[in-house]
Amino acid sequence: MKHVQVAIVGGGVAGQSARNAVADFGVDVILLDENLSVDEIKSGETRPNSVVWGLFRDNVLGLVSGLNSYQIQADRVILATGSTDVPCPFPGGSLPGVFTFRAMNVMLHKWRIFPWKRFVLIGDGSETDSLHREIVSYGGEIAARIPSSVASSILVFGNEGVEAVHYNGATVDADVVVVNVGRQPDIELALMAECAVSYNEVLGGFVPIRDDQLRSSQPNILIAGDAAGICEMQIAKNEGYYAGISAAHSLGLVMNSEFEQLRQRFVDDHKERILTGDSAQHHYVQV
Repeated sequence: MKHVQVAIVGGGVAGQSARNAVADFGVDVILLDENLSVDEIKSGETRPNSVVWGLFRDNVLGLVSGLNSYQIQADRVILATGSTDVPCPFPGGSLPGVFTFRAMNVMLHKWRIFPWKRFVLIGDGSETDSLHREIVSYGGEIAARIPSSVASSILVFGNEGVEAVHYNGATVDADVVVVNVGRQPDIELALMAECAVSYNEVLGGFVPIRDDQLRSSQPNILIAGDAAGICEMQIAKNEGYYAGISAAHSLGLVMNSEFEQLRQRFVDDHKERILTGDSAQHHYVQV
């Protein structure tokens, strides 16, 4: 079993910022990501196309990469797993041709697949607007835009896939339905590691409880970015960097005085995202 000082799960903004931070201190670090497009930044090892499917006792990570399955043990784990689409159940929602927003983006941008013509978009906001424009630029047709507020009342019909969508008393022909009704923190690995969580509607649902060093209730597991509550990109970047410094400090590689100054600045700027046992006590859940 391979051993590293710090393992970072997730190659987005928070994960890459965390790796850059710990690499500055000469930490033996590995960044794990399931996608193929993670760039090498500074020192440290990156393993793209690596799916982390488990987080077990003593910070043992279970991974699959291609046809290989293996384990990595880390002194510290930083979870930067990001977020997932909020589910929106409705009749016909399991038919082929119904996609979440993230799944459609993977289809278009990673696999470069665009075999359809008529789209129904469910959701509001700039992301849905951007997808709308992109589909039209590819030659697709937007058959309908349905706001999130009525998303659960739609009906999708079809024999072997999406053929029509019924909403607000009208029916439109369609090939694809894309659902974008929000994001929620991806906390599956945190739950598997028995990190305590709390429900916070503002942060997107159940989120890990963290202290002012971004440590979870399992002190060797730190959590940053959307995985700890939906946030803007700059906040995710800041949290990733701070989580990396915090991990390095816990390994004895950052002086206490230097870390204390950084900790105080971070807490002052991000205190609303740090859920301690006290601030989360009314919704505390131990799993």
